[in-house]
Amino acid sequence: MRLMSLQHFNRWLRIGVWSCFTAVLLSGLDHVAGAAENLWTVQKLNDSKPWDRFVGSPIPIRVEGRMGPFGNGQFRLMRCDVKFTIDNTKLRTVTNKASVEVTGQFKSEGSKLEFAVTDLKVVPGYLEQFDSRVAKMRLPKSQDWVELGKWASERGQFYEDADMLKKAHEAYSSAIDADYRALKSSDAAGRFELAKKINEYQLPQRRRLELMHEGFRIEWRSAQKVEPPDPAVWKKLALQITSEFPGVEIPLESIPQELRDAYEQDADSTYRNATDEQRPILQRLLLISILKKSLLFGESRDGHDGDEIAAQVEKLIPEEKGLAEKHRMARLAYGLAHVGTATRPEVEKLSASYRERGQAQNADLALLGWIKSHEPRLKGDGVPGLMQLADEYLTLLHDERSAIEYLKDAYRIDPTFEDLKAKFTSLGYQLKDSRWIKPQADRQSRAEPVAQSSAGISQGMTAAHLRRLLGEPRTVSRAMTARGTTEVWSFGPLGSTPLVVRLEQRSRDTEPKVTAFSAQ
Repeated sequence: MRLMSLQHFNRWLRIGVWSCFTAVLLSGLDHVAGAAENLWTVQKLNDSKPWDRFVGSPIPIRVEGRMGPFGNGQFRLMRCDVKFTIDNTKLRTVTNKASVEVTGQFKSEGSKLEFAVTDLKVVPGYLEQFDSRVAKMRLPKSQDWVELGKWASERGQFYEDADMLKKAHEAYSSAIDADYRALKSSDAAGRFELAKKINEYQLPQRRRLELMHEGFRIEWRSAQKVEPPDPAVWKKLALQITSEFPGVEIPLESIPQELRDAYEQDADSTYRNATDEQRPILQRLLLISILKKSLLFGESRDGHDGDEIAAQVEKLIPEEKGLAEKHRMARLAYGLAHVGTATRPEVEKLSASYRERGQAQNADLALLGWIKSHEPRLKGDGVPGLMQLADEYLTLLHDERSAIEYLKDAYRIDPTFEDLKAKFTSLGYQLKDSRWIKPQADRQSRAEPVAQSSAGISQGMTAAHLRRLLGEPRTVSRAMTARGTTEVWSFGPLGSTPLVVRLEQRSRDTEPKVTAFSAQ
């Protein structure tokens, strides 16, 4: 076997060593075929320490960056600790902060490490490069914009360059827009995902809020179409909105009507164009619409739960004062239609509520209906019952005329009843020729009926005529008395101020006739 000469052995050894070193170097270059084909940023160069492992490598390294101080055949790149050496003549056309590409190798001069530059090129600045990359795009996809955004963001953050960070935002915003255009109009989840990306890309919150708002509205529209309705889904959505929009649960002192009208007509567009000060109001309106639907779910048709609903409205969405009052009025109308089953304190409260709202006639009708409902029982009690009826008319309605009629009925039954005589006397009446009369009988009943209403109702009108005029009443309450039948009819939609009509049918009448009604 022929022995290898010492010269050949040394050559073989050098080749083997450099082959191994090259494999290691290429691994450090992200498995790129050659370092000369891989353009490093200053940040990547900094991250590749220790640099002495590159000394003696036959593969050149290319680095892009911004020129820092230079002169006397050496320079530095901004934010880079490496000293670059170069033929001084190649620095004549370079300016400070210019964008450059340098090619060279690490060398060791004693204990010092430097980067020997073999080539230096001035290249367009990052802003110009960004615009050039955009111009070269053809039908860019979302990912294309994301990659450009990362390129700009890395340089903007490394150099603390506000202009480059702005360009990064532009690219990321274009990526969001591209993804948004691909979404279906019913895709709430897709909008929520884009909202997360806006946080990831550190884009302005306005766009994120728009996407969240659109997503919530899509979910709300979808939830309302579910059959049978599921209030639990509505509640869950309301909680999500409360979590996403801080402060949205706090009631507003006022809501501009023009803004409310615009939102009801086109919610998404109105929100998109709203100012930062207006958006919390619109977010509150969205929550109000969900809470309102939840509160009204399962409401009774007759209004008996009106007070409970109104209390919840006033607690959770006090901005909806009209809605609360509508249900309180519905409860009053229910109470008016069912005065016969009410206690005296209840009917007095009902009457007071009507009076507070300026509806004196409904207030009196409530009291009158309650008295009429108890009239048969009290008349059956004879003189004491008739005297109690008279007291009810006096204390509740201040209706002396009707009270005297009942007292006279009682006197005809028992003219010797001393308490009855005392009652007449206390009211200023005197007994003459077996008749109780008042010397100055000029007091009129407090409850004067209205001669005719704007709806065309008039006293004496028959029930049939009233039906032809207004249609069927919404509620009817009826009480039997010794003199005949008393009915209270109410008209109008649930929640509105009702038109209340009292009718009486005496024994000689063929049908009930109007005796009083509320003025409308």
